[in-house]
Amino acid sequence: MAADKEAFYRLAARSHDASTQIYRVDSVVHVEDEDDIWFWQKILSRYRGGRYKFRTATVNEHGNKTTGCAQCLKYRNYLSQRFFVCIDSDLRYLLDEDISAENGILQTYAYSWENHCVFAESLQETFDEFTGKGSEFDFVEFLRRYSAIVYEPFLLMLYQEREGLNDFDREKFRALITLTYRKGDEAGNGRAFLERLQSGLAKEAEVVKQNCDFNFEEESARYAAKGLGVDNAYLYVRGHCLYNSIVSIGKKLCIGTGVDFEQNILKSEPAFEQYDAMNRIKDDVGRLNGLRRSNIDS
Repeated sequence: MAADKEAFYRLAARSHDASTQIYRVDSVVHVEDEDDIWFWQKILSRYRGGRYKFRTATVNEHGNKTTGCAQCLKYRNYLSQRFFVCIDSDLRYLLDEDISAENGILQTYAYSWENHCVFAESLQETFDEFTGKGSEFDFVEFLRRYSAIVYEPFLLMLYQEREGLNDFDREKFRALITLTYRKGDEAGNGRAFLERLQSGLAKEAEVVKQNCDFNFEEESARYAAKGLGVDNAYLYVRGHCLYNSIVSIGKKLCIGTGVDFEQNILKSEPAFEQYDAMNRIKDDVGRLNGLRRSNIDS
């Protein structure tokens, strides 16, 4: 980052820090977009009670109002307890990008906040509570089978991304998991949906595996250390794709119930303290207390 660009974001961070006085809040929090506020508001209310002003866009060095993770991370050297950022991990956590709460950056660990909305056990419990249809569709079983299907292709994609290869990169993987409801998908806990998913992934991944040095055992061990396994891979694939798939199935299941599947069920409440990725977020929120209180005088 050029010196003038550094100076711009240093001064901008100080301004955001100082604006806590104007807004009468404890912290200004920069998130990627409007949709992210719901999740991070829930997280901070749970683990760091206080008053917050969320910013979804700020002016970049060219004078344009800008959203997104890249804009959030431009402040990474100038964050404090009064001004910090919250981002989706995407693949950054799994690919070892240097992101830490000690520097004022909170991340989702799961691919994005959408993955947290579909945590299987909580989703099934809430679905049954609102609809009484828990015996008709088992999201725990669906997501267990979904994870088993995507697990090895996902590891292959991560290997390719890490090695700078593009035969099976994130965009190809994204396209293969972009599936939505078709008539009959609700039968057998999503059997037809899962068969389409498996067919597409297996066909593409098998060819790529034969032409690179991918080692399944080594990759499994590498990512197990980060909390990714065959039973929870659904938490780490592209969240928007999975979320849309679940919404499309859930809306069908809720027909005639008067229940809004997305708002009443998916966005009811995060499953606090119930799984690794959420516990990592909890720990990170605690680490914010080790940040400098303010960067106004730095």
